[in-house]
Formats: sequence, structure tokens, C-alpha cells
Amino acid sequence: MLSKIKIGQVISLNQAERKLAHFVAKNRSGNNRHFNVTNLKISADDPATVDLEGVCGEIAFCKLFNVYPDIDTDRMPPHPLYDAIVPPIPPGYRVDVKTTKYDGGKLLVDARKGSKTDGVDYYALMTGQFPGPYTFRGFIAKEHIIQPHKLGMIKGYKSYMAEQSELIDNPSDCQSADLF
Repeated sequence: MLSKIKIGQVISLNQAERKLAHFVAKNRSGNNRHFNVTNLKISADDPATVDLEGVCGEIAFCKLFNVYPDIDTDRMPPHPLYDAIVPPIPPGYRVDVKTTKYDGGKLLVDARKGSKTDGVDYYALMTGQFPGPYTFRGFIAKEHIIQPHKLGMIKGYKSYMAEQSELIDNPSDCQSADLF
């Protein structure tokens, strides 16, 4: 399945998926604020819009890779550190999906995540804006992006950054040995 998905593939959400995204984003946000979970969004947009875009990107990614999205909104923290396991058969890769509305946008990982990055194997980037469509831009291994030389400042926060040209379409193409 992984080898069939290529960078640039576009996925649309149907009406039910868009309604689900609204519900999940609203309830996740409310639950997180109730439990004083720090909002790590890197955007000038209002938090509700950022949450909606993030959930839409997660649902689109999961639809593309044929895995079920995490739609639990009632769980107390701590929350899972990843959004999907691809492929869903062990030993799958734990993927944290990042979404930006900018077609040429970078994959950003807030440096405030700290040790929370240990629960992730790969990051994936989706681009698009509600109601869609969303475009798969690729994966990057945690070891490739969580590096001192990848740090930069965005909206006043330190963030690890990867250009789309650094992303790959199949995690098995990227091995930790590639770092050295």
C-alpha cells in the first residue's frame, strides 16, 4: 500500500468527513483547554481554524493510506503522540500528520514538543484548506527533522523545519543510516 501512494496525490473529504472534522476539532480543542493542555499551534490564524485544518489533514491522510483516524475526543491527557500507524499491521510507522494551508508550506514541528517527539517515527505533511482538497506532500523521519540545524523561528517560537523537497513518499526509503 505504501508504495502506491506518491507525493502530490490529492484527496477530497466528503460531506460526512467534513462534519466529522468539525466535531472532532471543536471537541478536542474544548477538552484540551479544559485539561490545560498547552496549545502548540504555530499560526496567526484563530485556534479553531487551525484545529479544523489539522483534523482535516489527519482525516485526509488516513483516508489516503486506508487507516482509521483517531477521532476520540473524550480521552484525558496524555494523548497519543502520533495520529496514525502506517501500515496498520505491526510493526507500522507511528506518524504525526502536520497540515498547512500553504501549497509550498514547510513541515513544522514545534520545538516545545520536547520528549514528546519520542513517540513518533515519521512526520507527514498535508497541504490544503477547508473544505479541501488536501495534498500529500511526503514523510520525513523524526531523526532527520529533530536536529539542531533544522531549528528556526516561526511566529516567535522555535520550530524544526523541513522543506517539501526534503520529504519522501515512502518511509521505508529512509533509514536512520542515511543520517551519517
